[in-house]
Amino acid sequence: MAPKGKGKQKGKGNSKKTDNRAQEPTSNCIFKPEIISNILSWLPLKTLLQYRSVCKQWQKLIYKSDFVATHYLHSSSLQRTDSSMIIIQSRVDKSNDGRFDHNVLVQYKPPLPPIEVKNPYPNSLPKMSIAGPVNGILCIFQPPLGDALTLWNPAMNKSKMVMRSKTINPSQKVSVGLAFDSQKKDLLILRIFCVPPFPGYTKTNVEFEIREMKYLLGWKKLKSKRNYFYIDKPSCDAIFKAEPYWMAYDYEKYIPGKYERLVRFKVSKMDFEWLLLPFVGVGDYYATLENFEDSLGFLIWWKRDNSYIDVWEVDDKKFQWRKKCKLGPLSGFGRILGCLRNGDIVAENEDGVLLFYAVNKSELVVQNDENLYPCSVKKTLTLENSEKGSHVIFDCPEGLLLIEGMLTV
Repeated sequence: MAPKGKGKQKGKGNSKKTDNRAQEPTSNCIFKPEIISNILSWLPLKTLLQYRSVCKQWQKLIYKSDFVATHYLHSSSLQRTDSSMIIIQSRVDKSNDGRFDHNVLVQYKPPLPPIEVKNPYPNSLPKMSIAGPVNGILCIFQPPLGDALTLWNPAMNKSKMVMRSKTINPSQKVSVGLAFDSQKKDLLILRIFCVPPFPGYTKTNVEFEIREMKYLLGWKKLKSKRNYFYIDKPSCDAIFKAEPYWMAYDYEKYIPGKYERLVRFKVSKMDFEWLLLPFVGVGDYYATLENFEDSLGFLIWWKRDNSYIDVWEVDDKKFQWRKKCKLGPLSGFGRILGCLRNGDIVAENEDGVLLFYAVNKSELVVQNDENLYPCSVKKTLTLENSEKGSHVIFDCPEGLLLIEGMLTV
């Protein structure tokens, strides 16, 4: 018989009670939180979204404003060679003895085939234009009044209609721009009221509206302190370092198609700056403002059988232009749509086929003290049922930025 008091007692013994509660995967991680954050910020967006379910810490981290900004910076640099494009095309439906035009959004990520994506913009509106992208966000709106604005993040498949401005003048055109305030971590929408310089018109300071998406009271109507300019396009020509740029006219030297200056919205000043364009001489030429290989670029060409493109880039600290190189020859195109961040030129031929010209950096030729890089068509893209001359292309890096109130498209 076992001695009294020596037997096995309830609740006691050699076995240890095990805690079956689930622990967070990072609770005993050997890496510091900032190291984990840096590793995650380099992941592709699709992979990162799958990691939201790993633990609560990661889910919270992924939506923090600082992490969103860092991830976009890394994501856009990684996507420099593999662009993610949004293409607007107009389609014509001639069924039932009628003609119906409507806009279609196509996402194109080479080498994958293009796919039509669900359009977050109301189908009832006949016209559609886009400003952007800024941190992965595009702004869809109705020209020429710049109303019915919709913010859209294609990578996250989220969108939101923006509060309508009370300043609507049917006789006044509006140009729309997007910006990002890095201090407040806030997206800004701009509406510039464009008054054409009619003969005898007295120039006044440009009026504009701004919508800070974290500012709940709606639109602020402002007036530029010292600038007089006219913009004839529905949206900004380029966005560089999260600030919009427009090619604009001087009121006193207005010649349609001959832009005199460059207008930049400076976020820190909440006002516009009036900047110089590079002097390219006289003649009938075409020009476009682009984000070219991580620089603000000005592309100029003359329409010929074999066209060459002069590429200018700006030193954004001193804002001085210098001629970077010459590209070409390019042949077989009807119009140039712009360029991608990797330097590829996108054009459209007379049949509505998109042409992607690759710049061959390994075959540099020096002519008349200029660097000349040959170009060749590396791929073509035909979108079915599209109207010729209707394509507009946006190189849109994927981003995590969401605006409060966004819903799934």
